[in-house]
Amino acid sequence: MIDRPSPKEKRVSLFVTCMVDMLSPQTGLSVVDVLERLGVAVDFPAGQTCCGQPAFNAGYRDEARQVAHHFINTFREAEVIVTPSGSCAAMVRHEFPRLFADEPTLLAEAERLAGITWEFSEFIVDGLGITDLQATLPQAQTAVCHHACHGLRLLNLKNAAETVLNSIENLTVQPWPDSEICCGFGGLFAV
Repeated sequence: MIDRPSPKEKRVSLFVTCMVDMLSPQTGLSVVDVLERLGVAVDFPAGQTCCGQPAFNAGYRDEARQVAHHFINTFREAEVIVTPSGSCAAMVRHEFPRLFADEPTLLAEAERLAGITWEFSEFIVDGLGITDLQATLPQAQTAVCHHACHGLRLLNLKNAAETVLNSIENLTVQPWPDSEICCGFGGLFAV
């Protein structure tokens, strides 16, 4: 477990992820909107692509290392990185140091980035100390929360995600007995 100090400044670099970029760009825009409403300045480093997790999970370590090296170069100036993906945050925090274990210079930078990378809900609750978004939906809605494996098992994000959701007025979060069961995507997101 990496001990990540709380950010001193309210400025983050957003890692939007390849999946959000290609399949759900509105998610990235919504993350920026929420962070800015919370008083956080958001930078978007140009040239970002992927963390390398799809290649890593498929067993292509050399290819994953190349993508991770690009990530390191792209976020080299970042002081805090926020991503809307527990899987990508887990990749940076847990696997980047392993990928560069035999390359001291890159290992040092991989470990630094691992220590400053936060999943979105985790950053709100644990990084900023905000447990009430002071947000209201225009009409009552009901939702369930599925805890993705990487966020739940590698990052222990269950409480952060539920705290954020439960703070939204007019949103009822229903208990779901299968909320911690694997969806079967295997980290590759069924691609």
